[in-house]
Amino acid sequence: MYKLLTRVLLCSYLCSHSVYATEVAASNDPSTCPQVSFSEIFTDPNNIELNYCYLLQKIKSGDLKSAIPVVERILLLDPYEAQARVIYASLLYHTDMMSDAKREFEDVRQRRLPVSDEELVMDYLRRIDELGKRANHSVEVSIGGHFDNNRNAAPEKDVLLFYGFEYPYKIDEVDDYGTYTSLTYDLNYHFGEYRNHDVLASLEYSHDNQAFYDTQDFMSVNGSLGARIDINGTNVTTLAYHSLHRLHGESFLRSSGARLGLDKHWNLRDHDLTLYASATGGYFKDTYIDSDTSPSASSSSGERTFARASGSITFGSSHRLSLAAGYTYKNADPLTFEYRSWNTSLGHLWMFKNGQRLSTYINGGHLTYAATDEFVTGDPTQERQDTPVQVMTTFTTPVGWFFDVAGLTSDNKPISKSNAFKNFTLALSGEYQSNHSDIPNFDSNNVRWQAMFRKRFEF
Repeated sequence: MYKLLTRVLLCSYLCSHSVYATEVAASNDPSTCPQVSFSEIFTDPNNIELNYCYLLQKIKSGDLKSAIPVVERILLLDPYEAQARVIYASLLYHTDMMSDAKREFEDVRQRRLPVSDEELVMDYLRRIDELGKRANHSVEVSIGGHFDNNRNAAPEKDVLLFYGFEYPYKIDEVDDYGTYTSLTYDLNYHFGEYRNHDVLASLEYSHDNQAFYDTQDFMSVNGSLGARIDINGTNVTTLAYHSLHRLHGESFLRSSGARLGLDKHWNLRDHDLTLYASATGGYFKDTYIDSDTSPSASSSSGERTFARASGSITFGSSHRLSLAAGYTYKNADPLTFEYRSWNTSLGHLWMFKNGQRLSTYINGGHLTYAATDEFVTGDPTQERQDTPVQVMTTFTTPVGWFFDVAGLTSDNKPISKSNAFKNFTLALSGEYQSNHSDIPNFDSNNVRWQAMFRKRFEF
């Protein structure tokens, strides 16, 4: 997506700003520019119109590195062509030659430029300064609400299993709504000769407050620390985690662990595709704490190990398909809390040009619990088989979009472009959760609706 956007922007700028390109491209129509071979350039190297066509051709094909010597030749022929120098600096930026790009942008900034070009140059210089920082900080604030139609996980069937026998007994579904707030701080510190490695740190506080089921009010503090190492284009990420959770104002869970992950991107420019693959494994130790709300919570304590593989393919800049599969094993005593879980997920992300996104995910799996409670099945050695399914759709939009649609502006610019609305989004989601079990007591369905405002501040 990034490479495609770069090509579009540079082609648009080249055709609309350069006098020579305008002449040969006939009013911003690049299709009128003839196909140029290197032999033609070699035969007539001083033909500046021919060089501009060749430059446009290189940018359209995504071969930005080969475009650099072409624009350098144009500058030799016409060193005072400011727009060509802007293009040259832009190419240096998009090929990661930041120090050279900054020098060129600062030089061209001293010349007389159209207002739009001055804004473009200043924007590039701001980006270069941001990339030059070793430490990047961000704080994200999330505030929202949710509604569940079966908060108490009432069984779908009107029967319950008791000591191995089914008895007619109906538990009514109880709906509930609540509010959710979170505050997240992230640190990304670049190190290494080319600043291609990162130290990662994160701290998150979240609080989920129920309107009626106060015993399910949940608060958590999560922290992580680790590093991401770039090895020839493959990222190796290792992170350590620790979290504290409270239920109904009482200590409920302490969890510590670590994970190791590998991921890599491939950009297939000729096909306008981006491929991504990742593999992750980890270990966690969960310590549950007995309380007045959960007097037997400690029985759920245990150790978890997991492995997960995922991949995605992005088509142009609009659609992304993703697929993932994972395995989790929890070792616990008593065995009623020990389980093995296989899960898969399929997702689609639709990205719109105005910054809006529509994502849909389908998750399914199979859980096998090593044992069941004797008072439920009558046989504590009997395994329990669950098949959870989750379907979720989320629509995310920049909050400023609503003001743009209403025609409101600030300083003659769309409100969505103002700093106050930068990284400020609204997410609306609907989620269906279903758990099919061979024991009717655990057969349940739930539908959740959620709205969430998110604002991220970057430093």
